[in-house]
Amino acid sequence: MDDPIMKHNVPDTEWFDRSSLRRMLRTYSLVYIKPDVGRKGNGIIRVKRLRAEEFEISYKQTTSLRSRDKVYSAIKELLNPDKEYIIQQGIDLATYRHRPFDVRVVLQKPLGKWRTTLMCAKLAPRRSSVVTNVSKGAKDYNLYRLLKGTDQRLNRSEIIRNLIDVSKQIAQILGSHFPLKILGLDMGIDKRGNIWFIEANTKPDCQGLKKIDRRLYRKYLRAKKIMRNG
Repeated sequence: MDDPIMKHNVPDTEWFDRSSLRRMLRTYSLVYIKPDVGRKGNGIIRVKRLRAEEFEISYKQTTSLRSRDKVYSAIKELLNPDKEYIIQQGIDLATYRHRPFDVRVVLQKPLGKWRTTLMCAKLAPRRSSVVTNVSKGAKDYNLYRLLKGTDQRLNRSEIIRNLIDVSKQIAQILGSHFPLKILGLDMGIDKRGNIWFIEANTKPDCQGLKKIDRRLYRKYLRAKKIMRNG
């Protein structure tokens, strides 16, 4: 977020409290509250503004309506008191067959240089799904094929090029602060084709991607072998 170029690819993000919730809901019609440390989409809450004073709160498989002055207390009831949470601008994700999807980009660092070795789309199971995690019912798809059939008219080659470029820049920034050799980046594509950085995973599970794109998976295994032997 401090990088003058990459900050434009990061959704507005703050620590969650009453004042940040108030500001975010004034600014955006959709926000997410998520644990600062978490996995598999657990604990994520979506808040959507329906009207000026009415909000929809979605958590797991439940949805409830709250007035503006009751939103904060309703969210607090869902939070784990032992965790810290962030609040993040919601992205109006592109859709395939009316279901939202995001993209997992895996980068590895053999021979001291970041390489993009795996990419796949994660398609939510329902139009109303809160998250696109495979552990919550989403399905991995070949990204190149899925981009051919999106509900929005998107420039596939431009999106792939931008995804790779933005992902490598993110890896370089994070790699300058942490001793990383592999990263799994969750990237969003909005309905206009803009690229967004949602979150980073330092231990991405890549086994399920073997069937999605065998050519890319071989590239991933080669990089993994170089890093192991190096």
